Amino acid sequence: MNDTGVFDLSRRVAMIVGAGSGLGRAIALGFSRFGANIVSADLDLSNAKETASLAQDQGGEAVGYQADVSDGSAIQGLVSDVVEKFKRIDILVNSAGVASHAPSETMTFDEWNRVMDANLSGTFHCCRAVGAVMLRQGKGSIINIASVGGLVAVGRGTAAYGASKGGVVMLTRELAVEWASRGVRVNGIAPCQFRTPMLEAVLKDPQYNPDQLMQTWIANIPLGRIGEMEEIVGPAVFLASDAASMVTGHILSVDGGYVAR
Repeated sequence: MNDTGVFDLSRRVAMIVGAGSGLGRAIALGFSRFGANIVSADLDLSNAKETASLAQDQGGEAVGYQADVSDGSAIQGLVSDVVEKFKRIDILVNSAGVASHAPSETMTFDEWNRVMDANLSGTFHCCRAVGAVMLRQGKGSIINIASVGGLVAVGRGTAAYGASKGGVVMLTRELAVEWASRGVRVNGIAPCQFRTPMLEAVLKDPQYNPDQLMQTWIANIPLGRIGEMEEIVGPAVFLASDAASMVTGHILSVDGGYVAR
């Protein structure tokens, strides 16, 4: 058993969807260091397996799977495979998602549906499939990665993204209330801008001046900087662990003070 006290995740099975890169990978590797067995799932199978390999290098058990969160039937099949292998799922992190920057007046229906399918419907598909497993167990912790963009309006063409993440916030609260009496806790994390591959892609978008965009982000974060990926690990470990046994339906802003302004 790791010397991590109430935060210890030893022998627990943690399924991280969107674990192939960014915050999902950071959380997967963080959970591994706290003793969890890791199910690394991502749309990109090679990235999922790379995360699993990195977790194994830390001494833990880990396996990589392909996961298209927009396909509810595929997610149900994935969860069945995971349960067949590990017999249970104790922790679920929903970190898969896409960004979108399109003016609302010209946004296509296809773009709107792409964002909703990945960010909101995808989160529901995973919560539904894994939640059923946890309800049978009588215990589990689900962590949905939302965004400050789901709590406050950001602008700059993020209507679809903000609406999808706002949906994730309310889905988290609804499921928390629905499943609390049966032992399943459901919480969310709402990050501000973090230094992830997705953010780097935004900075490379030719429609933006990267220096100006970074200055705009930092101006809205009282700590005066964007987040680093490792800084998501502590909040996620807390919500996954017994340290948060009385915490459900909460959206933990990991945002350097963004929504406190």
